[in-house]
Amino acid sequence: MLEVIKKSLGIFDWLILVAAVYMFNKFNYADLEISEIVYIIVFSLWFVMLIIRVSIVYKSSGGKK
Repeated sequence: MLEVIKKSLGIFDWLILVAAVYMFNKFNYADLEISEIVYIIVFSLWFVMLIIRVSIVYKSSGGKK
């Protein structure tokens, strides 16, 4: 499974993940602004699509471990 994740993640995916970790640590969750809410929604959609992409690559590789 780790090989499938390596195969399906690109450099920009890693950059998005690093930026998300940094930004999520800086958010003031008691007082979110509209731009922060939009970023959380867009990141959630990207993450769901990433999971779908990894599962497609996993199935197309024959489900091999």
